[in-house]
Parts: sequence; C-alpha cells; structure tokens
Amino acid sequence: MTGAAALNWSDERRRWSQFYAERLAAQLRQAVVLLDGVPPDRLRPHFDTTLSLLNATAARPDLVAPWLALVDRLHPLPVRWGQWAAWLAVLRRAADKAAGTGQPGRQAEYLAYTADLLLNTGQLAPALDIAQKAMNLARPAGAAWPLGVAGAVAAAALRAMARYEEAQTLIHQTRAAMERTPSPMPPARAALATALLDLEQMDLHRVFKQLPAALALGEALIPRLSAVAGIDPHDLANAYVRRATIIWVSGRYEAAANDLQRAAALFRQADDPLQATFAEANLGTVYYSMSRYGPAEAYKLAAIRAAEEVNARAQLVSEFGDLSTIYIALGRMEAALDYTNRMIALAAELGNEAELSRGRGNRGYALLGLGRYEEALDDIQFGLNLYQQQGRLEGTIITTVDLILYLRGLGHTEQAAQLAQDNYDAAWRETFPHLHIVTARCLALFRPLPEQDQLLQQALALAREHGRPLDEAGCLFSLSALATDNDERLALYQQGVALLEQMGCPGWLEGRSPAEPPLLPMII
Repeated sequence: MTGAAALNWSDERRRWSQFYAERLAAQLRQAVVLLDGVPPDRLRPHFDTTLSLLNATAARPDLVAPWLALVDRLHPLPVRWGQWAAWLAVLRRAADKAAGTGQPGRQAEYLAYTADLLLNTGQLAPALDIAQKAMNLARPAGAAWPLGVAGAVAAAALRAMARYEEAQTLIHQTRAAMERTPSPMPPARAALATALLDLEQMDLHRVFKQLPAALALGEALIPRLSAVAGIDPHDLANAYVRRATIIWVSGRYEAAANDLQRAAALFRQADDPLQATFAEANLGTVYYSMSRYGPAEAYKLAAIRAAEEVNARAQLVSEFGDLSTIYIALGRMEAALDYTNRMIALAAELGNEAELSRGRGNRGYALLGLGRYEEALDDIQFGLNLYQQQGRLEGTIITTVDLILYLRGLGHTEQAAQLAQDNYDAAWRETFPHLHIVTARCLALFRPLPEQDQLLQQALALAREHGRPLDEAGCLFSLSALATDNDERLALYQQGVALLEQMGCPGWLEGRSPAEPPLLPMII
C-alpha cells in the first residue's frame, strides 16, 4: 500500500468515526424525546436497541445529561421486564456518572435502585452496603426519596440476616431523617416512600410477636396508597402482597388469597409478569395452608422456573422452602428432602439466616418422616437454636414440635410430654391460630384419654374455622383412634379419608386402617 493510499484510508476512517459519534449523540438525544410518554408495552420491544445505545454512549462525557435522562425514562421498566443483570450494570454506571457531575442526591437514587436489585438477587451484604452508601449521600443532600428507598432495602437485608433490632432502629432513624429533609416530593412518591418503610415495619411487628399492630398497619396502608392520585399500580400490588402475608399468618386465608389475586392482576396491568408469577407463588403458600396442594405445587414450580431465569435468588430460596413443605404435607418425603437440601445450600451461600433456620427445620422433619432419626436430630437442634437466637416465636414453636416427635419416636416419652406442654402453653400466649392447632394436636399425643379428646376437639374446631383440612383430617384420625364405639371409629376414619382424597394426598393411607390410622404432619 502506498503512503498516499494509507493516508486516505486513515482520513476516511476518521471521518466515519466522527460521523458515527455524531450519529450516536443525535440518536441518544432523540431517544430521550421520542420515548417520553410512550406506554410501557410499546417501549418493551425496543429495549435491546435502547440498551445498545446506552452501552455505546456510556463512555462519552459530553453525553452524561441525555444518558441519565434516558435511564430515568426507562427505570424501573427493565426490572419489570426481567432484564435484571443488564439493568444492574446500567444503574451502577448511572451512579458513577451522577457522582462525576456532582449530583449526590441523584447518585443516591441510583444506588438505592442498585441495592434493591441486589437484594432481589439474594446478595444481602452488598445490598446492605450500597443501601447504606445511598443513605449517607441522601441525608446531607436532602433527598427524601432515595433515603426512603435505601432505608427500606437496608431494613429488608438486615431482616433477612435475622438482625431484627438493627432493622428496627434503622427504620426509626430513616423516618426521622426523611422528616428533616427539605426537598419536596410529588404526592405519589411521598406516599410510597413512607409505605416502603411501613411494609418493613409490618414484617418486623410479626417478628416481634405484635400481630395486631402488623394487621392494623396493613389494613391502613392499602386505602392510604389507593387514595393517592397517580399511584403506580405496581406499587399498590407490592403493598397487597406484603399485607397478604400478615393476613395469612392471622389465619384469614380467603382474605389473603384475595389480596394476592389483586396483586397479580395489578402486576400484569403494570407490565410485570415476573412479579405477577411471584405473587401467585405467595398465593400457592396460602393454598398450601388451605391444603389445596395441587395448585400450590403448580404455582411454586412456576415461580422457581421464573426465578431461575432472572437469578432471583432471594425468591428462589423461599420457593424451595415452601415447595419442600408442600411435599411433606403430601407425604413425599424424598422430594421434600431434595428441595430442603437445595434450600439450605442456597440460604447458606446467601447468608440468609432466616431461611437457613427454616430449611434446617424442614429437612429435620423430612428425615423424621423417612425414619432417619439420628440424622434428623442435628438439623432440628440447629434450626431450633437459630430460631431461639433470632427470637422468632413461630419457628421456635414449630421446630420444638419436631424435637418432640423425635423424642417420642425414640421412646423418651416423659421428656417429650413435658416439652409438648411447655410448647402448647407458649403458643397459646400468642395470637397465632395455626400454632394453637399444631401444638394442641401434638400435646394430645401425651395426655390421658379425656384430655386427648378435649385437645383434639379444640384443634378440630380451629382447623375448621381457619380452613386447614390437613389438620382437620389429622384430628379426625386421632379421634378415631380414641373412639370405643366401632361405628363412631369408622365414621371418623372415613371423614379423614375423604379429606385426604379431596386434598390429593391419599398416600398417607398406605398400610393404614381404622385400627391403625395415620399420624398426619404437624406443620404450618
């Protein structure tokens, strides 16, 4: 190649590079204008192109303003479309750009969104660290919105780590700091910032055994958000999901199911099929409590597939645990053991102490069901110790039931009986009907005949009142074993059989008869 030709080629390449750079800048600015006001369903098909444009212009210091404007236009839609990994990278860049241009309030906002995505992918420690950085930037900047978002994320991360007192302190501090921030927010955003903290407070009320306070907060939250003009259906849907959890704990299963069905519809209205699937997974939990195991299993399996696609590991570890409990109820102990093993491994990897204790307790129960008593003890004691350290009443009581069944299985009846009485007394000092049912069934195993009947009748009435057919069937089988009249025994047994067949778990009847009825699981 001659020198002249090489020079011409170099000039040509320079001209094309300049042309491309100018075209990119024009396209970026044009995208900001063109996408303004476009409905999400029309934006979604163009996300890949828009992401390519953001990536191609990310290194241009002269395009920071339109680049961030485009990010602002899109967020949080890519998250709702399941583009978690790609959008996480964009948010990190956005925070750096805001920092480079001296905008601490804006930087705090992008960091808060980053922390929220990290929380959903199960990265608890990084989520907490970045949320705290966002809060430290937002306070002096007077930025109330990122302060509220980051405070809620940090509290959720601490709660997952079972650091409950720290989470409570942080919520109080965040509320106080938000009240001192001078920057005004639009009404919808102000309402949501407060609601995010209320949602975390609601769950902490449950942890601290303050169920009436949790219910009161939940009941007030939905009407308050619904009354705000311009509230995003997606945010309202989140509130329905979180309230449903508290209503579910109180034993009002139909009301909880209604909340979750509303949430799923609102998520789909907001173009977020992923969160709709996760809301239906929670509906599966409610159906599990109602002993509707077929739809419960289907919803859980769908949520696991969806969570695996986007690496939503915080959701995944929860679904593994719920599905293992469904399989315990169905008597499929090998399947339950498989999912508890997966849950335990993931919870340990994530540092999620709350789910780790649940997973170990679930695995202990599955091992008991398989007759592997010596293996079960280590899991039961681990889960029980962790629940006690965390001060978690529900987990402590239900895992104590596991320990009682372990002791009974090895013939340590006197020790098991005393523990069953203590556990029953502890449960009935609180307002958790599912714990009342299970501990009454458990204590009945050890009491004299008249007391057994009284305890089982008490549990049976509660099971029917709160729509728990598995417990109802368990009470009927135990009552049939107490009956001295053959006709009464057979009638009670057949009622239990009908419920098992209705629930789709007749496997419990294998090798059983009215003379030797099954002992159904005592789980929540």
